[in-house]
Amino acid sequence: MSVLVFVHRTVQDGQGEEKALKIEDLYAKARALPATPGVYIMRNSSGTVIYVGKSKALRNRVGSYFAPYGKHYGKTLRMINSVNDFEVYHTATELEALVLENQFIKQFMPKYNIKLKDSSGYPYIKLSEGDYPRLSVVNKREGEGRYFGPFASHGTAKDILDTAIKAFGLPTCGRKFPEDIGKGRPCLNYQIKQCSGLCTGKISKADYAESVAGVVKLLGGDYGFLEKELEAKMNSAAEKMDFERAAKYRDSMRAVKKIGDKQHIIASVDTEADVFGIYTDELGSAVTVLFVRNGALVDKESFFFGAEEIISDATLASFLQRFYEIRDFIPKQVWLDFDIGEEAEPVAEWLRNRTDCVIKLLSPKRGDKKALCSQASNNAKELCLHRRAEFERQNDLLVSIAKFLNVEVVPERIEVYDISNSGDEHITAGMIVVEDGRFCKRKYRSFNIKSTEAQDDYGALREALSRRFAHIPEGDAWAAPDLILVDGGETHVACAKSAVADAGLYIPVFGMVKDEHHKTRTLTDGENELSLIRRQDLFVFFYKLQEEVHRFALSRMDVRRRKVVKQSILQEVKGVGEKKALEILRHFGGLAELKAASVDEIEQVKGINRETAQAIFDYLLSLSN
Repeated sequence: MSVLVFVHRTVQDGQGEEKALKIEDLYAKARALPATPGVYIMRNSSGTVIYVGKSKALRNRVGSYFAPYGKHYGKTLRMINSVNDFEVYHTATELEALVLENQFIKQFMPKYNIKLKDSSGYPYIKLSEGDYPRLSVVNKREGEGRYFGPFASHGTAKDILDTAIKAFGLPTCGRKFPEDIGKGRPCLNYQIKQCSGLCTGKISKADYAESVAGVVKLLGGDYGFLEKELEAKMNSAAEKMDFERAAKYRDSMRAVKKIGDKQHIIASVDTEADVFGIYTDELGSAVTVLFVRNGALVDKESFFFGAEEIISDATLASFLQRFYEIRDFIPKQVWLDFDIGEEAEPVAEWLRNRTDCVIKLLSPKRGDKKALCSQASNNAKELCLHRRAEFERQNDLLVSIAKFLNVEVVPERIEVYDISNSGDEHITAGMIVVEDGRFCKRKYRSFNIKSTEAQDDYGALREALSRRFAHIPEGDAWAAPDLILVDGGETHVACAKSAVADAGLYIPVFGMVKDEHHKTRTLTDGENELSLIRRQDLFVFFYKLQEEVHRFALSRMDVRRRKVVKQSILQEVKGVGEKKALEILRHFGGLAELKAASVDEIEQVKGINRETAQAIFDYLLSLSN
């Protein structure tokens, strides 16, 4: 991509110092631009990039912001009033401008642009090749096999896959087939009838192929035909007095209906499209995407944007490119319940270049397609208004908390700490984060305490907080809290306040004191107690925090304890030391997977010979018996 850089900066006064340009000056500079494609960057008085845009005619687009005849409102007007200067980057084509614009948005994250965060990937369900294919959730379409999706989240993909696997009794263990058929004991899933037991040798290749074919139809959305087929097989098996097989078909039929009820048929069976709807007002915006595969609505995803993020033809075009840039799959049709005007052609061209096929970018005006687009927009509106109402409720609660605690700042970010241990071992500090009144689990952290070898909650808390504060410069995930809560009383609060002071910070600290029933009774600032008896709303809020931090700290401590226990179990086997035990567990992913492994599989672990593998297998078998 060829890019000609043409930079416009502030003018200088007689002393060589930069000064702000008036809007008339900005308009004059814009009119001096050529009417060619390019990208423009708006900066405020401190030089921060606040908006990035593109145009096929820079002079017209940039000039329109500062023209004396221009009429702007809301977010766009606030952006224009904040502009101190701009710079432009000329490109050869509109497509190059679209690509460059998105690079700048990702680089600068401007205040007034709508943005998508980087994603770890949108998952697919993959069916591998071979005589005994397996199903798994993957992030990308890589290698041979058949793919279903993509899905909006790993949770959605995993739920569908789990239901499909259980419906047809497919294996989930790490064994390889047909090599491991007849080797070793079947796992727990076979005992509780969630797996047909391919490893036992009782399932024929044809039966397994039949089950896989059923899953393929299920994932392909062919629910009606599959239900009828399973019902016919169930009746046939019952007539032959094969009630065990009939029960299997019955259970599969129920599971198919369960998924089918969630994924409604809304179009012809050959329809494959992404449907975009939008809702926007001065307080914010939302975009909802409906994913239609084989005529069925299989999933949806929503994006929320703040009041400062400008919604326009250009920003929506940029949103579409960013949306598909982080996905591996683009359907043949993309339906929009909005018009992006002259931006449509460069977006369509970018989609064609990415997929090497024609992608239809449509804005339906009538008929079933328009109805579906309207449905997407209605979803966006409902979700936006629901989130706004929820935010207002949470904000009212946070204001109440600030008044109750008599703190100066409304606590938008609250951090809660608890210490968990097993006697004098595995001492762990848990930190949970609440933002805007909601648990923010991706920002939870735990600290393995190193400064004390015996049970010492106060020393552990002091270490955890000092290590936590050292991370403040690292960005949003470690931003300083507005309020710190600790599970404990006056002494816990004193320790926390000492750590806050040592870090040179001023953050209010309160302790959550429990009653004899292990429920939050009062809060303390280290000197005074604040009773929650007459504040049911605050009692419920703080009790949830105390329960959640206790659960999290205990779970992180238990992970450490279990890891040591598993290693110590293996170290009972002759020839297995601490390092080998850890290597074995890493190889299989856990003790449960190791118990299901054969001697041959154990022998594959680096450093394990046949004799040791047999000893490990026999020892684990004796534990089970």
